[in-house]
Amino acid sequence: MPEESLLSQAVCERIVSLVHGATGHGVNVMGSGGRIIASSDPARIGTLHEGARRIMAGELDEIAIDPATAESMKGVRPGYNGAVRFDGRLFACIGISGDPAVAKPLQKMAELVMRHELERERLGKRESGIYDGVRRDIGDIAERMEVLSLNGSVIAARLGEKGRGFKIVVAEMRRLASQIGDKLKELESRGSGL
Repeated sequence: MPEESLLSQAVCERIVSLVHGATGHGVNVMGSGGRIIASSDPARIGTLHEGARRIMAGELDEIAIDPATAESMKGVRPGYNGAVRFDGRLFACIGISGDPAVAKPLQKMAELVMRHELERERLGKRESGIYDGVRRDIGDIAERMEVLSLNGSVIAARLGEKGRGFKIVVAEMRRLASQIGDKLKELESRGSGL
């Protein structure tokens, strides 16, 4: 299963908002056990959706729920629900309300939206990790340059007149280390996003 953090409340709400806004139909995202994680109907969040429970248990990949079927199942309304696979694994269920024949193609589109959003989240986390690593490495280099420049200052002072050229190099190293530190602070003040 992909990182659990990818299926955050915020991601699920964004998916519901995008799909509901585009289709005008009710939208639910369901997770483990068929619990509704996010919904265009906030009253349904946290409730059990029997069709999604069956999908998440691996009994079905998709289910069309007509009005008669809806009356016989717990927590469902007419519509179309289907499994969302990510990296080849069952990850969630997304459902669209309405006439199942109309809702099916919308549900298939919603699956694509959800996989796209999950991939975007994963890439964002990966980029953030790379950014944090580069920032740490550059900070470490600046710190080592500062230590080297301090040690160089001591050596240059001991050499006296013979250390004049060395003093120039040491001063430049200190200046560069300071500039790097300033740029890192500026990046951090902008946030950790790329």
